[in-house]
Amino acid sequence: MIRAVGRALAIFDAYDNEHLSLSLQEIAERIRMPKTTAFRLVATLERAGFLVRMDNQQYCLSLKLARLGGLVRSTLSIREIARPVMLQVNEQTSETITLNTIVGNERMVLEVVDTPAPLMSMARQGQHMPLYLGASSRILLAYMEPDELERVVKANMNTPDFDRAAFDRELARFRRQGYAISRGQRVAGLTAIAVPIFDIEGRVRNCLALTGPSVRVDSRDQELADIMVAAGRDISNRLGASPEHSADMKLLMADTSGEKPERGTKKPAAKKPAAKNIAAKAKKNAAVAAAPLADGRHHAG
Repeated sequence: MIRAVGRALAIFDAYDNEHLSLSLQEIAERIRMPKTTAFRLVATLERAGFLVRMDNQQYCLSLKLARLGGLVRSTLSIREIARPVMLQVNEQTSETITLNTIVGNERMVLEVVDTPAPLMSMARQGQHMPLYLGASSRILLAYMEPDELERVVKANMNTPDFDRAAFDRELARFRRQGYAISRGQRVAGLTAIAVPIFDIEGRVRNCLALTGPSVRVDSRDQELADIMVAAGRDISNRLGASPEHSADMKLLMADTSGEKPERGTKKPAAKKPAAKNIAAKAKKNAAVAAAPLADGRHHAG
């Protein structure tokens, strides 16, 4: 029964902005399901009023789904959807996790889950920051529409020493790898990792960020980046993002920068380290996180 429900729901994933109506054969191919199974499920969904068969024998989503989607939008905010995931990431990483959004030429902190560690980055809900420094700002800029990006660049970065070519290469790298890392860009000694959150229309207006002291974060930046990418994908799925956005969490672009990958960027497949090495690294990271540190508070990156 559970498997049948999962398969039925998978049919909805066959649809996106470029595939608003599909034949039975196309549905089966797009979700990799035997045609006979797809036929039974499509017929069930049609009888229940979730699919409509048109004159050309193709199927489209019904207005019943649009009504249900409207109910979701009216009862759940991005904060309510993201917070459970933020709590999970905070428990996994023991670092500060923030949800950020775009407000004009600034970014605003929508939600915060603080680290229990003595040395922490302090972000306040409702806090506004310039939309150009830090991993959160850069990942939001990386997925902006070109005209909006130009407006923000003119407002925030119109200085003689601004290197536009280097800036564009950096944003391309962030899109390609699916996350941004900044080290001391806003506050010395802090490292931040941010990932995009895609909405149902494939846009990025929000991002999820992890911020912590570089002494704790830099030694495990790839591990933390992987956790953050998975969290961003989870929230995007909950918002109804289409699979091409939420499954990969990156825009497939050719790298023309010629730069070496940033530390933390995934490298070609390599032999996995032995279990004892992983355990030793985890023990080392735990020791660093637990070491006595001077109490300090900084703004999140």
